[in-house]
Amino acid sequence: MESRMVGWAEGIPSRRVVVMGMARTGRAAAAVLARRGAEVVATDVREIPDLHGELPGEVALELGGHREETFRRCDLLVVSPGIPATDRFIQMAVASGAEVITEIELAWRLCPVPIAAVTGTNGKTTATTMLGAILEEAGFRAPVGGNIGRPLIDVVEKESGEADFVVSEVSSFQLEWAPTLRPKVGVITNITPDHLDRHPDIDSYAEVKARLLANQGPGDAKVLNADDPLTARYLVGGRQAALAFSRSKAPEAGACVEGGWVYLCLGGGRERVCATEELAVRGVHNLENFLAACAAAGFLGAGPDAMARLARRFRGLPHRMEPVAEINGVKWVNDSKGTNVGATIMSLESVDGPVLLIAGGTDKGSDLSSMLEPLRKRVRVMVLIGEAAERFDRFFRGKVPVDRAATLQEAIRRCAEAARPGDTVLLSPACASFDQFRDYAHRGEVFRETVR
Repeated sequence: MESRMVGWAEGIPSRRVVVMGMARTGRAAAAVLARRGAEVVATDVREIPDLHGELPGEVALELGGHREETFRRCDLLVVSPGIPATDRFIQMAVASGAEVITEIELAWRLCPVPIAAVTGTNGKTTATTMLGAILEEAGFRAPVGGNIGRPLIDVVEKESGEADFVVSEVSSFQLEWAPTLRPKVGVITNITPDHLDRHPDIDSYAEVKARLLANQGPGDAKVLNADDPLTARYLVGGRQAALAFSRSKAPEAGACVEGGWVYLCLGGGRERVCATEELAVRGVHNLENFLAACAAAGFLGAGPDAMARLARRFRGLPHRMEPVAEINGVKWVNDSKGTNVGATIMSLESVDGPVLLIAGGTDKGSDLSSMLEPLRKRVRVMVLIGEAAERFDRFFRGKVPVDRAATLQEAIRRCAEAARPGDTVLLSPACASFDQFRDYAHRGEVFRETVR
């Protein structure tokens, strides 16, 4: 199958391209465009010594800062998702008539096979992984990339020629400059407040997420969480098929739970997939991720047997409700990827028995009121760390038991002293990690190593 934008791809050699931001996706995009004959300038505000040997020799490097003239003369700007649209160099390129896209949009334009794309505030990495795995179980070739870790452009260049589908995780930042992206299946797992430092309010954030569905038409499908009000509103309208997934109601089309069983509802029929207790990963959030993956994979041609096989063997991903140890009857769980309030609430609801919660980190300024009820129901004590500790303490003190610790290691020691057999110590910070750690994975690794 040829690329859906053949004319655009053939015009790459005549393009003057600037790739802005030399993290993993920027490097991959610069390399691909240079190999296809474009005049490429790779630029970053950082000095990156190892970059000189990593990119093709044809790529011009401008490191340690951006040059205005470079942005004024480019035809195409491929921008890192970490850079806000208000950046003055991006606006300079726009004013000069350049087209601005992200690496996800570039990959879509060059991909010769249908793309299944997954976004959402929480669960998108797990749902993406499950979707790719179900398709592989069903006999399709479906490599996975995108925001999940491997640049999508790298997957497209190296594996799409032999693939039936390409599966991609997509972030809201990547969707800001993806004007023609049209996935065969677009999944939104849920929408809860997050990244409000980048988006003015929750509705604006939701609208950016919904851009994943904007270009879909007949023959495509959107897969949406019917139990999440901000997501469910996008079930109405559009020319594509609308599939819903739900833990509480049976949709006309999609996937659901009824009587302890997972069902696939497509083509006017209903097929039993597996019992919910057969899922190897626990938690209501993982059940929702599985339902989303089933609905999407079913639309693409996978059957319930492949879904059931995946359910029984999938053990989850690191830093997402990851069991770390059980010591003297106390379970220790690493949910460092719980970087917002909604994720932490879902994680609390997935734990049986009393919880000692370690929370805090880089404060996202989220509304904390929705945490009160699950904290009161499930948490014996909340130990706070990081920059957010002060605000969290002011809000929760007197409403739930609160303690403070200077470091994650100290929080772990305090929980070890207070925990009783049958308790679970849960790291689910409801915050980003950058105040004390490189990223959420580093935070989770420190938790894991300290506990063990």
